Amino acid sequence: MPFTVLLVCTGNTCRSAMAEGVLSSMLPEARRGTIRVESAGTAGLVGAPASDHALDVCGDRGVDISEHRSQALTPEVAARADLILAMTHGHVQQIVAISPESAGRTFLLSEFADGSDVDVPDPIGAPRDEYEHACEMIAGYLAKSLPTIVRLAGEEEQ
Repeated sequence: MPFTVLLVCTGNTCRSAMAEGVLSSMLPEARRGTIRVESAGTAGLVGAPASDHALDVCGDRGVDISEHRSQALTPEVAARADLILAMTHGHVQQIVAISPESAGRTFLLSEFADGSDVDVPDPIGAPRDEYEHACEMIAGYLAKSLPTIVRLAGEEEQ
């Protein structure tokens, strides 16, 4: 079974969709079969594509998220994840409310990355530069998180 990282935001069309694409693109080639990246939203939206600005901002980074379709965070989706990274404190609370058993493996993205306590702002409905800012934050936190994710995935294999 691959080590599964679940990225969570509200609608799963902006922040977590971008995060899924960015993290997938960062995985070392040798780890792509052993680490699975998924995303979900706490608002229960199912089947929606990534927002236009999210598509564009990721495309500028060479990351194609055109096939993304939103999925709702459910207890079953949370149960599949070995690590759950949330965009905001509110998302962490919602994840634990939906799936209490996931509390020990659920973290605020910034906290997991570098111990900070920063929410990634929701760019939905905002101009493109807000998406660029959110994606830059997400990419920075994921780059800092990647060595730990790879290490955790390796421990899971043993």
